[in-house]
Order: sequence, then structure tokens, then C-alpha cells
Amino acid sequence: MPENNPYINECTNKSSKAQIYCIPQYLCLVNIVIDRADISEDHWTYFYDEDFSFTRLSFPHMQSPHNVPPGCGSFQAELYFSKKYRPVDRTHQQAILDTKKDLIRCGLLKETDKILFENAWTLPYANIIFDLDEAESSATVKNYLKEIGIWTCGRYGDWGYIWTDQSFKSGEVAAQRALDSI
Repeated sequence: MPENNPYINECTNKSSKAQIYCIPQYLCLVNIVIDRADISEDHWTYFYDEDFSFTRLSFPHMQSPHNVPPGCGSFQAELYFSKKYRPVDRTHQQAILDTKKDLIRCGLLKETDKILFENAWTLPYANIIFDLDEAESSATVKNYLKEIGIWTCGRYGDWGYIWTDQSFKSGEVAAQRALDSI
């Protein structure tokens, strides 16, 4: 990622340009707790309509009764942004307001619900964006790093959509490669 360039002394122009196309999504998480638990029987659902502020909606109270006080329900809305396709265009407070409006619009939140807690926070690195530039650009960056003795691993090092256990295994493989190279 471009943020790492200051730590690599001889970053090539080609590698620097390629990093521009290896862009992750930002993730704004909006959390809302209300005074009723009968929101949904699902654990999560997706919203593919671009008119909604969120893409994925989880119901943490369905995953464990210890996630909220007894008798309460919860939402966790995922709002995705990226430098390349959808720049961040709202504050956390606006993200909360947009999420509540959209939850009401889709019938999951009622005007009469009492909101007990709400917050929003941003993860600067969420998912990998796989677009037409990604394959060539990520290969360029990985090859350059390999040439200078840096073994990459994990979701962002491998630049792939991988789970926690796969990230751990990726780290083991990278460590072994590094050991084998000395």
C-alpha cells in the first residue's frame, strides 16, 4: 500500500504507480442498540440497492445474547468507501443518521423504537477491491517486494479475500520462505 513507501528506501516508480491501483475499501461501522429484540431472525443480510447507505447489515444480538442487554436488539451496518470508487462523503454522525433513515425505510427500525446506544467508527482497511487493474498491479508490487527480500502475507500482503485461519497459514508460509532464503 502507498502508506508503506516511506519505509522502503528504493521504491521503484513502477511499483509506486502499481500501488495506486491496489486500493482497499474503508469500512464505516454503524452500531445501534434498540429496546426490542424482534428485529430479524437472520444473523445478517445484504442490501444491493445503491439507494441504501449500507451494503451489509448484521444483527449482533442474534449471534450471542451477551452482545446486548436482555430484551434488546442491535444492528451493525457496514458502509463501504474507497479512494478510487466511492470517496468518504460523510461524517460518522451523518453515517448514523443515514443508517437510521434507511433502517426505517426498509421496515427494520420503527419510529417508536427507543435507541439505547449508537456509534460509528471507521476501519481504514477493510476488503480488497478486485477490479480490472488489481491483478497486474498487485503482481507488480508483490514481485518488487520479493526482489528486495520482503515476503508478504495475510489479507493485504497476499492481496486476497482470505479468512483469519488462511491469514495465519499465509504468515507461516512467508516465515518459512524468509528462513529458506537465508
